[in-house]
Amino acid sequence: MHLGERLAATAMVVGVMAAATLAPTASAASGCDRYASPTGSDSSGTGSLNHPFGSVQGLDAALKPGQTGCLLAGTYGSVSTSHRLATNGTAQDPITITSAPGQQAKVVGLVEVEGSYTTVAGLSIDGSNNLYTGRRSGTNCAAPVSNGLEIDGTGDVFEDNDFYQSVAALRGNGIGIGWNHPADNAVIRDNRIHDLGQCQAYDQMIYLAHGTGVQIYDNWMWNDRHGWGIQVYPNASDAHIYDNVIDGAGSGIVLGGSDQVADNTIDHNIIMNSTGLPAAGVSGVGISTCCGLGSGNSFTDNVVYNNPGGIAAASGVSLSGNTTSAPNLADVTSHDYRTTSHTPSALTDWSLWDGGDDTGPVAVPAAAHTRAKVAHTRRRRARRRAAERRHVSRVLGARFQVRSAAS
Repeated sequence: MHLGERLAATAMVVGVMAAATLAPTASAASGCDRYASPTGSDSSGTGSLNHPFGSVQGLDAALKPGQTGCLLAGTYGSVSTSHRLATNGTAQDPITITSAPGQQAKVVGLVEVEGSYTTVAGLSIDGSNNLYTGRRSGTNCAAPVSNGLEIDGTGDVFEDNDFYQSVAALRGNGIGIGWNHPADNAVIRDNRIHDLGQCQAYDQMIYLAHGTGVQIYDNWMWNDRHGWGIQVYPNASDAHIYDNVIDGAGSGIVLGGSDQVADNTIDHNIIMNSTGLPAAGVSGVGISTCCGLGSGNSFTDNVVYNNPGGIAAASGVSLSGNTTSAPNLADVTSHDYRTTSHTPSALTDWSLWDGGDDTGPVAVPAAAHTRAKVAHTRRRRARRRAAERRHVSRVLGARFQVRSAAS
């Protein structure tokens, strides 16, 4: 090869290398670092798009802090499957398990989020499983029954998911936060949580057990007449629970268990159509308390509509600004809880969740009605960021005061 050919060949190689460097890979372009597919393999898969892993757990185990694992469309697991997510991210670089872009993955069985700084997002999760075999007393409390989805790490996020239990005979607790380890600073937001429970007063939609600084907001929750929408029991403090809709639960929210249930703020929720919990002696209210309670808990500016017991059966909780007025949401029968032009202005000022995915960038289309939707989303995000800043500031301030008192 003469010099000119060598130079041309060298230029071609350099050009190919440059193109390979500049052209994004399929993973980079999609935002996915690793993939799983129901037809993949944990033993022979590499996590690439062409050779995906075969399970949620296998995908999670391959991730490193800052990476995103994407589930290709299809169904993962069964009622006898436990999906254990044990990989840790970091506060700066969480790991994420989500559906692949433009696809919808369905996960069936028990999901256990044991790792810290893990985000589970954009999934359809049928939590029906036969993995809880513990003794349950009372009527309609048979076992086996579904073990609730577990969140037990620090800084975990559960967002934009549709979580339910489709097998009526296996319905039990919904989402358990801090059942096995304090789930400090967990965030549960923008989810549909529904069709749960069968054991009177035992099966809650969200069960916050242990952790400090937990945030639960912008969730639509419906159909669990056998339990509370949210239970905070027995050792959770500094939680902020706001902007949720709880429809058709046995009762709204309950706090109690010990003096460690303290400084929890509950505001701007809509709690409606509660059915009552005779086994617990609660007729269906916005908030109730039980079995010991710490100080600093508040229930403020909530709508409690069509609940047979009214606003509260709660001692030791500060109550103010709550109302029993009709919220006039879009279509409660179809579980569409968006606000409308008939919704009282006080509620529209809350900028409640509109049922969409608020995690991505906000586009700016031209249509006037779409511009209004974009403005609504931006207001929601600004309000959410302000609420989160206030929450973090309040938690840090409380911890500083505790340290100062101890020193």
